[in-house]
Amino acid sequence: MDIRRITEVGIAVRDLAQATALFEHLFNASVGELIEVPRYAMHYRMCRVGKVDFEVMAPTGDTGVIADFLTKRGEGLHHIAFAVDDIESTMNTLREKNVRFVDDAPVREKLGFEDFAGRKFSEDIQFAFSHPASILGILFEFIQYPEGYQTP
Repeated sequence: MDIRRITEVGIAVRDLAQATALFEHLFNASVGELIEVPRYAMHYRMCRVGKVDFEVMAPTGDTGVIADFLTKRGEGLHHIAFAVDDIESTMNTLREKNVRFVDDAPVREKLGFEDFAGRKFSEDIQFAFSHPASILGILFEFIQYPEGYQTP
């Protein structure tokens, strides 16, 4: 398996502006641009603290994955994401170890983001979420970044 490192920690919040201001104030976080994700009825900002991005996410309506999460669990840790070299290989290896995934295949999405070397990317990334029941009740995300993307 090709897990390189933790690359982001997802935090579910009700008020995105307030939460990102808190990250700036407490941790001197570098705050990224607002990203809308209609597929999940949410928006987020990356708050970079040291060598980890905190994906601070809020719902854009009364339904969707983040709205549902907040209703069930309240604000807090949503997921932990690992950078991987080959998403298909990672999923296959974990499936052999009885890990289930939320989706059968990786999701491919075009997002604008900046790597840890300060380079901007607008290429596809691929990601998959393991089912929390498979690994201690924790939602893990596995992300295959574009070629040349530098993780911390």
